[in-house]
Amino acid sequence: MPTHYEVLGVARTASPEEVRRAYVTRARALHPDRHMGTAPAAAARTARAMQDVNEAWRVLRTPSSRSAYDERLRGGVQTAPATTPGRRRFPTDAEPDEPFWPEVHAPHEPGARVVRSLPWVAMAVVLAAIFVFTAFAGGVGEDDDGSASRFVDRCVSSERAGQLEVVPCTDRGAERVDLVVLRASACPSGSSALPYGESWLCLRPAGVGTSE
Repeated sequence: MPTHYEVLGVARTASPEEVRRAYVTRARALHPDRHMGTAPAAAARTARAMQDVNEAWRVLRTPSSRSAYDERLRGGVQTAPATTPGRRRFPTDAEPDEPFWPEVHAPHEPGARVVRSLPWVAMAVVLAAIFVFTAFAGGVGEDDDGSASRFVDRCVSSERAGQLEVVPCTDRGAERVDLVVLRASACPSGSSALPYGESWLCLRPAGVGTSE
């Protein structure tokens, strides 16, 4: 299993800014607009990659969680990715208290092949939905106006004429952007969700969440 550093493509000695930039770059590369029309299997792989990138950023963005993670790596312990909704586990051996229903084939019945393929079609649809809900909004350049991910780990304010803008973290009412997601419920506990285009910014008061 790759480490969070390997997922983002940075060295373990990377600075916080290098980690942030690597995360933004990976999030934009996995944006759904860049993968429109791809096969369901490819879309599913991209969705899983986006989830791994999100988890890597969640762990490495703060000094405390990064330090704890580095300690686990030194001890030879790698944290497994969190199980995501909609991803089903298929056991190779039935567990004692878990029924396992073998697939029943009817190869000579008309339409049997179509019926058997339906679960896979449904799974592809579910995985595509997971991708849409977990992928980040992003653009092409580091500071292009359409990119929500440019706000990641920066302080913003919407008090001036209702327009969202990057401000010094010392400004009154400034809030730091933890994550940019496509549904408000994906924001971490303790943060607030602010709509931005088709995305949501996960916000914390400036100075909170950076040295936990």
